[in-house]
Amino acid sequence: MMLLSWITLTGVERFPYKASWPGALTQGLLWACVVAGTWWFAEMTQGHALRAGTTRGDTRVNTRR
Repeated sequence: MMLLSWITLTGVERFPYKASWPGALTQGLLWACVVAGTWWFAEMTQGHALRAGTTRGDTRVNTRR
């Protein structure tokens, strides 16, 4: 996913904005990291993070009875 984002954003920087290839690669990588970091932050703050004692398919909290 990160590689695809980097390639796409490098193309956006290179062709519409007429950046040089080294500049486009750098800016594409920067924006790909921003997108990946934002995606990660959204996933972690929306409650999709794993809780201790659960698996991906099991959303119940592990309680003792």
